[in-house]
Amino acid sequence: MLNNKIPPPLVMLACGGLGGYVNGFTFSSEPLPWLLAVVIFATGVWLAVVSIVSFKQAKTTINPLDPSQTSQLVSHGIFRFSRNPMYVSLALFLVAWSCLLLSVATLAFCGVFVLYITWFQIKPEEKVLKAKFGKQYEEYCHKVRRWL
Repeated sequence: MLNNKIPPPLVMLACGGLGGYVNGFTFSSEPLPWLLAVVIFATGVWLAVVSIVSFKQAKTTINPLDPSQTSQLVSHGIFRFSRNPMYVSLALFLVAWSCLLLSVATLAFCGVFVLYITWFQIKPEEKVLKAKFGKQYEEYCHKVRRWL
């Protein structure tokens, strides 16, 4: 079990809420930012679904708060390109949100999300997975980037 008890989607929502608050929740009236936001959001949804399906097919847990329950190292499909595509999808949701608000300040909260998740979620997960899968996980880490 990780010391972090905050589910990553809640961290994403908090960052999005803070970014929106800083921006005054003022949405763009231009169509291009909305189109861009829809494309980025749809890409995030696709990444999340593909990731979850891969975990379900491998019959392993998707619970980010207890990586010790992982029964298989998933390194195929989308996991050949990113070790954390589910977190990438959450970051994409924040990028889409910042497009809707046309706000660099809101986009900065995506950076806050990435730093927080890397430090408090991913690095502790990596320790658990390294202990559980050893050399296999180390080789995977050398081949595939943490984010993109």
